[in-house]
Parts: sequence; C-alpha cells; structure tokens
Amino acid sequence: MNAKIEPAANPTTPGLRIEDLRSAAARLSAEEFENQHGNAFLLLSSTGFKQSKSATSTEVLLLDVEEVGERTAGVSVRVMPIRVSKGSLNHLITVGRTAKNDVTISDISVSRFHAFFKHSPTGGFQLHDAGSTNGTIVNGLSVCTREAGPPTNVKSGDNIRFGQVDVTFLEVDAMRSYLAKFGD
Repeated sequence: MNAKIEPAANPTTPGLRIEDLRSAAARLSAEEFENQHGNAFLLLSSTGFKQSKSATSTEVLLLDVEEVGERTAGVSVRVMPIRVSKGSLNHLITVGRTAKNDVTISDISVSRFHAFFKHSPTGGFQLHDAGSTNGTIVNGLSVCTREAGPPTNVKSGDNIRFGQVDVTFLEVDAMRSYLAKFGD
C-alpha cells in the first residue's frame, strides 16, 4: 500500500516534512516517486515556524551565523513540490501567498500571486516574476516579469528568493539523491 503524503495540517508550516518524503523515496521506484510527488521541489530551511502577529504571514526563524556550529538539531527542512494543483486549468505553476496558488508561501513579503514556473522547451523549468511587490531573485540576479524580458532558467541547486523567503530548487533526481543522504 502506498500512503500519500499530504501537506502539513498546520497552515503556518508550509510543505512536506523531509522525513516523510525520504520514506516515500526509499519505498517507491523513481517513476512512482515522480508521478506521486512531482519532478521539481523547493526546499525551505529554518529553525522553526510560528504564527506571527499577522494572520497572513508565517515567521521563519533562521539560525544566526554564530549559532550554526552550536546547534543544528532544531533545523527544519520543508519540501514544497512544484506541480500544478488538482483542478488547475493552467499550465503555469503559480507561487504566491494565497491558497489559490500551486505553491503557497504564507509570508507577508510574498505577493498574493508572486511568480510562476513553466516547463522549458528543453525539459527543465523557467521562472518569471508575476509583477510582485518584493521581487524574485535567482542566484543573486533579478527575475524579469513576462512583459519585461525572458524567463530565467532554473536548475538543481539554484537559490531562489521570493520576497524575503529563500528556497533551494531541486529537480527530482537531485531531490532523491538528497533524500538518500538525509539522516546518514
């Protein structure tokens, strides 16, 4: 029996638990894993999530540089699959603050409809900013809106910033490799 991993029940904690996804990667074939969870992911690392004073945001608690060597047990990694939601009529994979998006990042610095991914003609992914207030950045370079220029190609290991939220982009093979090493 293949149990499906559902997003966290707590809406202030985005994505899937890395431990649960690791279990699925070990149990499923590569094809089954990709069919069930998608072919690209965003990793969000933090020391914790808590409800902020605003109902529309999640406060992400980050490690200070001095603390990294002292404590790592509290580090949390959440995984957000990049895939079109069920019922979506669009080929674009939307990212934003509201639940209407395919990837939801509940942080006030992320616009309601912030950015979108689309499949590249060469088989990878491309990213466009959707005219967000706080911008989208890949590896330190601003991402254009559809009207302002070409999309940015993204690949495994790229660092993406939506507003003030930093994530790492991984394609499915890199994700499975990361999961295989997790916990060793």
